[in-house]
Amino acid sequence: QEPEPSFNDPSHLFAPIPSIMLAQRSSSFLFLSPRILPNQHLRSISTHHLRASSLLDPSVCEIIEDSNDPALEDVWRLRFKVARKIMHLPRSHPAVLQLGDGTWGVRDELDMAESTVHFFIRNPTDGKVVAAIRTVDANKSQLEMEKFNWHNLSDEIKQGGAVEWCRLCASPEARGTTAAPMLYIQSVRYHLKKKNNNFIFMVDQKAKKLLNYYKKWTPTEQLTKDPVRCDEFEPGRKSWVLSMPMGSPGSLTRMKFMLNVYYPAVLGTCFMKSYRDLGPSPIEEAAPPSEEKKEKLEEEKLRVA
Repeated sequence: QEPEPSFNDPSHLFAPIPSIMLAQRSSSFLFLSPRILPNQHLRSISTHHLRASSLLDPSVCEIIEDSNDPALEDVWRLRFKVARKIMHLPRSHPAVLQLGDGTWGVRDELDMAESTVHFFIRNPTDGKVVAAIRTVDANKSQLEMEKFNWHNLSDEIKQGGAVEWCRLCASPEARGTTAAPMLYIQSVRYHLKKKNNNFIFMVDQKAKKLLNYYKKWTPTEQLTKDPVRCDEFEPGRKSWVLSMPMGSPGSLTRMKFMLNVYYPAVLGTCFMKSYRDLGPSPIEEAAPPSEEKKEKLEEEKLRVA
């Protein structure tokens, strides 16, 4: 069995592997026949899936570069919700903070750096964030893996423009939907425009099926021979460090990336449940009352009595 997905392991929530494999087998045909994609062949599968997967729809994914944007508090809340459930993250963890409305969030120093871009998707029913990921520019900030000596990127990788996918998280109700895949698709489009041609990410050592999938079906390169210890993130965790080169425009590497990764991902969303079908999100965990609040409540009870 695959381990529970960590909110720091990209692509655990990318898409069911069979859907992506089906899309990969069809991608060459679709690439050679571009008129088919927007027409009846896929439209008959699910019209709203195509709308949800539209690469021209700005409502699909919010992209924030300003670390002071108040909308990011919704991302911090989602992280705490996921980390609390999966990792049993304690409130005493240095990355945990209490937000103004009494709820809890998870945020670190890279979240506030200029090198970081946040991508997230909201539940269309109630507007709450249900999936999020961030990318960190390796040429502008020291990555977490470098800071804690898990792995140091080579200058060769950085020269082509390298960003790290990290802090992927999705609420339980959003897993298996198009939410996480759309985050990847939109982040790829964003960084292709920025001419960052290499994605770096980490995969838990227990996710051997996922690692084999990357090696077989994508142009992924394994940067570490063995899994590296990530105790600073989670005690006992070991992960592989991987690179997914996109290549420069017109290169063979770019063609392989588009045919084996990008187009199959876009097509794969058409076979998945749309995040637009989600119902209302569960209520976030509220902070317990402080001692001062408890005293005021007791005083109020006595006054009323």
